[in-house]
Amino acid sequence: MLTIDEARTLYKQVEDTTHDFDHVMRVYRLAERIGQKEGADMVVLRTACLLHDIARADQDTGAIKNHAAEGAIRVKNVLHDQPPEFVEAVSQAVATHSFRDGNAVPKSLEAKILFDADKLDAIGAIGVARAFTFGGRRGRKLWAPLSSDENTAYTEYDVKLCKIKDRLFTPTARAIAEERHAFMTEFFDRLAQEVNGEM
Repeated sequence: MLTIDEARTLYKQVEDTTHDFDHVMRVYRLAERIGQKEGADMVVLRTACLLHDIARADQDTGAIKNHAAEGAIRVKNVLHDQPPEFVEAVSQAVATHSFRDGNAVPKSLEAKILFDADKLDAIGAIGVARAFTFGGRRGRKLWAPLSSDENTAYTEYDVKLCKIKDRLFTPTARAIAEERHAFMTEFFDRLAQEVNGEM
């Protein structure tokens, strides 16, 4: 089976700190927590987590359009010596972990858990940190009202992050999301108040 150290070598070219191996390990730990409660095949789930973003660096450079679809193909190469059913289960989970257009909806429990764990890493305190890291790397303003044309972390929250908790599949992930969502909402509300001198 694939080890964490072996998986780490597949992410050496990743420059995006919001999708680096630290992200992979956060998703891995969340998926373990969810998978144990939901009764998942933990070997399939752990392997899918370790491989879910192996094509992300190429999407970031524009070499490919869809890292989930390409990642599903690369999984088959990485796991070529494993049983076909196992490889297919991991590949399908990787193929459906992203919101990106064209990706199929996760079907297996393991695919749903990977999807959920990946999305949970986009909300809460870590989600706020990732949103500002992403914006900072692109030279975006710290804050702008939603009525402006500026794209900020606040815009990302309003357009995408605040909707994540309602798109999760498993009861365990939805329970985790409630607290993370509440923290994130409170943070962005407070940010708007501070920017406007109200607090």
